[in-house]
Amino acid sequence: MRNQNGYSVLELLVVFVIVGLLALMAYPSVRRGLRGNSVRGARTTVVALYAKARASAVHRNRPTALRFSGNSAYVTADLGGGVLDTLGGVEDLLGQFGVSVNASDSVLWIDARGLGMGSGTSTTTIALTRDSEADTVEISGFGRVVAQ
Repeated sequence: MRNQNGYSVLELLVVFVIVGLLALMAYPSVRRGLRGNSVRGARTTVVALYAKARASAVHRNRPTALRFSGNSAYVTADLGGGVLDTLGGVEDLLGQFGVSVNASDSVLWIDARGLGMGSGTSTTTIALTRDSEADTVEISGFGRVVAQ
């Protein structure tokens, strides 16, 4: 009898086929989870930008705005005389998260008290979508943020 060390080609082939089948079965769930994480990451970024705009408005005692332009979102402060100072933002949410943005209002103004400058009953809805995954952020005129 011969002493065998290692595995035969057939045994290795069977293991690789089983691993491949398991990977194929798990792929849809992993892909769906990654899309969901991207949408949630974009939602968190939008909420953080709104919080930055409110904090800046109170700190500077000047109106600030969260602006949406296509798939970009950024915070600006009103310096007076029509001059705006950009305080930060995300240039391309589609490039960074793979998420497209659709905001019901392109500009959300916040006064020096940290409250919305629109009517108190209006709500701005920001829809974030990637393939079949979607998420929304609703911001009331008073500044209440509801992420869904």
